[in-house]
Amino acid sequence: MRRLEGISASPGYAVGPVHPIRRRILAAERRTIVPELIPSECERFGAAVDQARTEIQDLVDSLARELGPDEADILSTQLLILEDTMVWDATLAVIRLERINAEAAFTRAVGDLATRFLEIEDETFRERVNDLRDVEQRVLRAFLGDGRPALDLPAVPSVVTARNLAPSDTAALGRDNVLGFAMDEGGPTSHVAILARSLGVPAVVGLAGRASELEAGLQVAVDGTGGVLIVEPDTGTREHYETLGLQQVAANEKLAFLRDLPALTPDGRRIAMLANIELPIELDEALARGAEGVGLLRTEYLFFQHATIPTEEEQVRTYRRFVERMAGRPVVFRTLDVGGDKVSDYLGAKREYNPFLGWRGIRFLLANRALFKTQVRAILRAGSAGDARIMFPMITGVQELRDARSVVDEARAELQREGHEHCAQPQVGIMVETPSAVLAADLLAAECDFFSIGTNDLIQYTLAMDRGNARVSYLYQPLHPAILRAIDQTVAAAHAAGIGVGLCGEMGSETRLAEVLLGLGLDEISLHGAALPKIKQVIRWTTFAEARRLVEHLLTLATSGEANLLLAEYIAQRKRERALAGDDT
Repeated sequence: MRRLEGISASPGYAVGPVHPIRRRILAAERRTIVPELIPSECERFGAAVDQARTEIQDLVDSLARELGPDEADILSTQLLILEDTMVWDATLAVIRLERINAEAAFTRAVGDLATRFLEIEDETFRERVNDLRDVEQRVLRAFLGDGRPALDLPAVPSVVTARNLAPSDTAALGRDNVLGFAMDEGGPTSHVAILARSLGVPAVVGLAGRASELEAGLQVAVDGTGGVLIVEPDTGTREHYETLGLQQVAANEKLAFLRDLPALTPDGRRIAMLANIELPIELDEALARGAEGVGLLRTEYLFFQHATIPTEEEQVRTYRRFVERMAGRPVVFRTLDVGGDKVSDYLGAKREYNPFLGWRGIRFLLANRALFKTQVRAILRAGSAGDARIMFPMITGVQELRDARSVVDEARAELQREGHEHCAQPQVGIMVETPSAVLAADLLAAECDFFSIGTNDLIQYTLAMDRGNARVSYLYQPLHPAILRAIDQTVAAAHAAGIGVGLCGEMGSETRLAEVLLGLGLDEISLHGAALPKIKQVIRWTTFAEARRLVEHLLTLATSGEANLLLAEYIAQRKRERALAGDDT
């Protein structure tokens, strides 16, 4: 029995045989052509692209029928690639200038674009390389007349393993016989993660070469909640994970009644429960779990899936879909949060020695005012269909907030003059995710409408540790005294100024921290849709007075170790009390 540590991409548990996906990779043979053949090679390229486009559209239609139209969006990037003038122009230019065959020229053009993406230290951009390579293989098959399927689908319920899956692979797999996924590569925003969450099956990614080496038929247990893959589990371990899977199904069914109930404590304090969203397909899951709105809409994906900056109209169409789907519930749009580690060359950013302390977030936006204003205009226009709110990332002081608000004022004035329908009085808030924002929270609260505490970066910056660095990952401690005090201070400053304060970091999705977040006095929690019922249940059975006493005790402790021990003892005692009371939820 082997235990492989990876990254949790979709929660849940599954036990079953391995079904490896090993794609047949085609390579283009380079041939020199005479000048007279250049027109015919250009025509061959156009014909191959047309065939690939038809095949992808067929997959989009199939996925839309099986999982819904929003899920089919995972392939929209590939259609955009086939239409992109950069790919077309580069391919035709190579054919004409280097006088080589069309398939080799196309491979060269795709390779150049993929290299640009791989130079960017961000998982989302790296996922776009999968789109490029998938399109490349599909076009090459069209060139070669290879109509054989690119992969073998599982014939029995199985755990799908691979180095990674291309978007069209995930579409072809669909629901049939898929118990879960285990991937060498990928992250929480990969296509596999998106599909797994949509299907409601567990997924573990980031297994670094250990998943693709597993033989077909080998028994594995997938712990998508903990990010673990157990290879050849013994009888006890297999039964344990099978039981966890059944318990999860039962728990979800038991908590389904909470969907339309408020997160209201026994002593009358109500917490708004919202969802963190990146893709349209995540909205249905959030609503099904009872989300009262979107507390964090990450807008980066729209930019990452384009080879060029999306236009205002393209942004309006996408943002409006979110607003309309939420039917009057609030949607908080975080403006583009990118920097030297996250953006493509087309946005004008360059690699930096320490990008997390460099040109990112609001700094990047204010330096690219036209891009910033276009996005704000699009959000305001989408806001005519509902409750759209604007939130600025990486604010460190009042001057940045004032400068950012001036862009909103300019955008509103322009839209008014141009006669566009728009949200005239949007709520404007900030992410509190830097130590300086915490220390200046009282000053910032006086000049914005709400706070949202981004604990992922707040922990990273406050504790001076890179949360992506395995050597210092042990320092990522949500219950560190400095973090608890920072959140407590931020909440107090917001309430003193009469504005609401929420939390949208990963802390919000940890069930063990639910009483802590309640006791810190937050007005809302924004989290993953799948975690929402459990957090809501904890809030509904815990009085605010009790949770506050817990937090006050935690605030007196000197180390995160002491805080974790106290919280563990508190949770164990609460479980014993509920068991004695006959409450097994």
